[in-house]
Amino acid sequence: MAKNLISVDELSKEFPGKIICRQESFGIFEGEKIGLIGVNGCGKTTLLKMLCGLEPIDAGKITFRKNLSLRYLPQIPEINPEMNVYEHIYFSNIPEFVLIRKYYNSLRKLEHNPNTENQKMHEELVQEMDAKKAWEVELRAKSYLTKLGFTDLTKKVRLLSGGQKRRVDLARVLMDQPDILILDEPTNHLDIDTIEWFQNYLTEYKGTLVFVTHDRYFLDAVSNRILEMNNGKINFYAGNYSFYISKKELEITDQQRKETRRLAQLQKELKWLHRGARARTSKPKNHLDRVKELLDKSYLTNDNELDISFQSKRLGKSILDIKAISKSYDENKLIENFSYNFQKMDRIGIIGANGCGKTTLLRMLTGEEEIDSGKIKVGMNTHFSYFKQNVDEFGKDQTVLDYIRENADNIRTADGTLHSASEMLNRFLFDGKMQQNRIRSLSGGEKKRLYLLKSLMFGSNFIILDEPTNDLDIKTLEILEDYLDAFKGCVLLVSHDRYFLDRVVDYLFIFEGEKIIKFPGNYSDYLLVKRYQEEVAREKPNTTKNRSKEAPKGLSYNEKRELQELEMNIVKLEKRQQEIEQLLEEKAAVLGQEDFRRISKELEDLNLKYAQYSERWFALEEKNFE
Repeated sequence: MAKNLISVDELSKEFPGKIICRQESFGIFEGEKIGLIGVNGCGKTTLLKMLCGLEPIDAGKITFRKNLSLRYLPQIPEINPEMNVYEHIYFSNIPEFVLIRKYYNSLRKLEHNPNTENQKMHEELVQEMDAKKAWEVELRAKSYLTKLGFTDLTKKVRLLSGGQKRRVDLARVLMDQPDILILDEPTNHLDIDTIEWFQNYLTEYKGTLVFVTHDRYFLDAVSNRILEMNNGKINFYAGNYSFYISKKELEITDQQRKETRRLAQLQKELKWLHRGARARTSKPKNHLDRVKELLDKSYLTNDNELDISFQSKRLGKSILDIKAISKSYDENKLIENFSYNFQKMDRIGIIGANGCGKTTLLRMLTGEEEIDSGKIKVGMNTHFSYFKQNVDEFGKDQTVLDYIRENADNIRTADGTLHSASEMLNRFLFDGKMQQNRIRSLSGGEKKRLYLLKSLMFGSNFIILDEPTNDLDIKTLEILEDYLDAFKGCVLLVSHDRYFLDRVVDYLFIFEGEKIIKFPGNYSDYLLVKRYQEEVAREKPNTTKNRSKEAPKGLSYNEKRELQELEMNIVKLEKRQQEIEQLLEEKAAVLGQEDFRRISKELEDLNLKYAQYSERWFALEEKNFE
């Protein structure tokens, strides 16, 4: 039987106007990987801090097993700016870590003053490192840091960007190898390749894990138990995120069934009340109490849903034309000779390693950054909405309502109705009381949701999103995804959230060095092609060594024709896939078993052809840029 590591008894915590939890009891057991979910502002970070002893509790008790080691990754790292990277990752008092800190300090002294005394001290430390096998710890640290994009352990923390500081802090948490890891949004500021490495690491991790994330693929792959926070209640679900979703669907179906029975019973009781006076003499109080109970009681929750719909202008024939643009910083070439002509309803995701120039491209398209060469032509009817990675610098004492009012007193929605700023805030889950709150009192996710309202409310027809998923809860993300599905303009977004990319985009710009590769498909399509190419590369014998001449660059005439035909075939396949999906949606009730078998076979063939065509298209497009 699994050991109980943390016992929580009758835990209560409240803030003015907000209940985090009230008299909740539960345990955290050895080997559990608990994904914590809930809307922004429900108290997820507060609960993590209470489990770590960093936030006082109002009532109840949290008991830890004796000699339990626990490490916490906060959303905003608390790091001494004068520390080096190695000083931060070896911050704890584990004996090997203390020894490594001494080793690095000795190395620094030796570099500045290579005298006999310093040389002797350094040699003694090297011997001690050998004896205590501290080099194994050092090797593990370098492995983590390399995966997280670091090579220099002596670099001062103050010279790092906000995202780099977060990744250094993540390396610190992983280095300690504690009994329990508590992680608050660990995938923020990680690129997709690093997220996949980290996901695999945690899947194999033998310790206990409690984490908050908005990344649904990550949540599904890593968790084996879900903790849901909802209106001050804490509920547990065994299994991963997919199992949680299926359980929630069953719960909602059951609630709807109970609600139907309640309404039927209420109708019967109301009919009784409308009878004549003689009928009312039979147990009238009992009936009246029953009616009151039925009126007051509802099995369906009245959670407000975020409602996003804004009136937008139609795009013109010319939307956004990019011609051979290039951009460099000092000797670092980010983008070279990139061209693209946007079409109506384009849904494009941008992926690449951190620092490759994704945000720079967005800033150039919106005019916030100068291009070195080339041309960007924005159509006359094109109106951008730019959701930046870093949330606005909100006024120190500004209220939620004042922040929206300074941009617009009234906002027109897609149906043509004019709403006040207060009404729109209500639709964005900011009720009347919250609208009077100072912005500084909001959670990070609530600030992000407020900034999303400001970014989208002016009726743009070209939405640009830079890492929109950071700090937004899953519920808000799902509704944003629905909005982007229905949006009649263009969408261009940078994201490390694989699920969000799969859900929203049908085309990718992939940063590889200074080149931007254009790929038809979402992230899962790209991953399928990428893995197929890697397998082919491993199996293919190395025949390039004996070549006396370098292969010609660029495409031949026949390859160019092949590329054009592939693009047309891919479009035809996508159209047929959509037709089949629509057929299944509209005719599912009347289709027979043989029909389903035939349609399934056709879909299977279409998907196979799509993967083959995409793989060949990707290879030709890559060669075209050589």
